[in-house]
Amino acid sequence: MKSRKYTVSNQSVDYNPAREILRGVSWSIFMRWVIRFIGVISTLILARILSPEDFGIAAMGSLMIGLLFSITESGAASLLIRTKEFDQAHCDTAWTISLLQNIIVGLLIVILAPMAAVYFNEPRVIEVLYILAVAVLVGGFGSIGPTLIRRELKFDLDFRFNIYKKLSAFFPTVGLAIWLGDYWALIFGTLIGTILSVLISYIIHPYRPSFSLARGLEYLHFSLSIIPMQIAYKLHEMAPKFIIGGIGNASVMGNFTVSSDLATSFTHEIVSPIGRGLYPNYARLMDDRTQLTEFYIKILGTIILLVVPMGAGVSVTSADLVATLLGEKWNRAVPLVEYLAFSGMLYAITFVMYNQILVAAGRERPAAILAWIRLFITVPVLWLGLSFEGALGLAKATVVAPLIYLPLVYLEVRQVVNLSILAIAKISWRPILGAVVMYLSVELFHLESVDWAILRLISDAMFGAGVYTITVVGLWVLSGRPQGVEHMSINLVRKKLNKVRMDWSTKCSSNKV
Repeated sequence: MKSRKYTVSNQSVDYNPAREILRGVSWSIFMRWVIRFIGVISTLILARILSPEDFGIAAMGSLMIGLLFSITESGAASLLIRTKEFDQAHCDTAWTISLLQNIIVGLLIVILAPMAAVYFNEPRVIEVLYILAVAVLVGGFGSIGPTLIRRELKFDLDFRFNIYKKLSAFFPTVGLAIWLGDYWALIFGTLIGTILSVLISYIIHPYRPSFSLARGLEYLHFSLSIIPMQIAYKLHEMAPKFIIGGIGNASVMGNFTVSSDLATSFTHEIVSPIGRGLYPNYARLMDDRTQLTEFYIKILGTIILLVVPMGAGVSVTSADLVATLLGEKWNRAVPLVEYLAFSGMLYAITFVMYNQILVAAGRERPAAILAWIRLFITVPVLWLGLSFEGALGLAKATVVAPLIYLPLVYLEVRQVVNLSILAIAKISWRPILGAVVMYLSVELFHLESVDWAILRLISDAMFGAGVYTITVVGLWVLSGRPQGVEHMSINLVRKKLNKVRMDWSTKCSSNKV
């Protein structure tokens, strides 16, 4: 493709932290929930066509690719976003490094495919990995334009790109599932989606790459600091699935993988977009610790207010949730979802506490050490859980492990922001108590006599949301209406209602005239 100069833009002089953080987070959350809606539709279709074994085989291939990408991670995108002054050479070098990474990973996949088949005790994974290696190679030619979009805080374009990317995999995968009826639909759907995503990346942004390593030393220095952390992050994320995969049963692997995705998706779809919106803004707030602390506590409080009831809600409605979204052949997933929902909740809180802020602060080395300590704590706990109760024990262990290392996360975060135990207690006790009341209320008043699972699920969700909201607001009022997330949320609702009321009054006045 012919190279074309892209005019880079550095920090805007009228940058407003509050506005840009709210704007970035809002766009990102909206994007992730639209993507999640597409994912739910995909799950509703695919889970009824494909078996747990099909999902298990596809998950084995994805795990290998994720592991290899984490080992070869360069952090090019993160550095491009964080660098205050950059030029065309930075863009071209980032693209070149990403391309080289994909080429290396693609070759490693081909070489290691037979070994992966031995570990998973699944010979079919060899051919799966060969096809996925092609997808990885193709993906390497994608533009870094989407990264530049995030750097420029153009979150509306980021939204469009990621929605197009999701749809480019959704339609081929569903179509192939109806046609083929087995795991190959997931594999070839990934390949087709990757090809289309590469094309979209060039349509969505004017940047055109040139092969260059002019800024290679800068990226190498950054990579040496971030690679250890990225490897630990990825290994920690994949540890439960790798451990369950070692059993050598594709069906068990599929049940656990889909259960994990279902149980944690609701909380992950909150924190993942917030991370996307926060990182570039955190990087710009590092010179003002007071302002950084203020925003950090607000963000953490917001996350706790949202994900605690979400984790409890998914857990208490796990039976009807699985029956509605996956169908009867996935009944073994119910007890797994029940515990993995709380695991997802704790992961979300931990993610927001330190994942973005430490890297934005330039504390890659301490973050890497913390990530490895977290991994060394988690793996033995997971093995113990699996040894005692199999897949269910592993699910329970994913809840225990975060409780052990959370104090270490807190101590490291205090090096960047002025976060006290009292501040955490102030923003968390009402959501936690509200979630407990909600969980017990839904269990007590569950409409077991209703025949349809989807009606029971909707009823429990609406009732639980109402109980949680009333409890939290009630506790907030009894506490003297302190400044905080609840106060901010209620003011936001009031402003929206006042705006609607004014618009309605204006419309009525116009009609009378």
